[in-house]
Amino acid sequence: MTSNGTANASWSPASGTHTMVIDEAITHLPNTKPHVVAGQIHDSADDVTVFRLEGTSLYVTDGDTTHHKLVTSTYRLGTRFQAKFVASGGQIKAYYNGVLQTTISNSSSGSYFKAGAYTQANCDNSDPCSSSNYGEVIIYGVTVTHS
Repeated sequence: MTSNGTANASWSPASGTHTMVIDEAITHLPNTKPHVVAGQIHDSADDVTVFRLEGTSLYVTDGDTTHHKLVTSTYRLGTRFQAKFVASGGQIKAYYNGVLQTTISNSSSGSYFKAGAYTQANCDNSDPCSSSNYGEVIIYGVTVTHS
């Protein structure tokens, strides 16, 4: 949000520099479908790129290509890490613990950052349908800058 929460954030990777850094740890995954998104760039239509944990494999996605870049295949729940996106010059760079993982070409409009626990499971695809079946991300800090 901008203007003290009165307007939606909206920018393009083609103009300016837009950065989000998340200091976080994924601590719990849903049962049958153990997938959680822990930070992302979304545009006016859909997610552009995300950090996505599937079991022990952490990926950076490129649109609907969910396995675009394997960051690690041995992620342990509770491991604290830094996810960083830098969008500038029609490109999005994704970093894991300060190491560049991938560069994605993108100049969409209506872009904004999201940080949190976005499970890819629901009561239709993950049993049991109960409060004990959840995804969880601890966020220690988020920094967003635009210039």
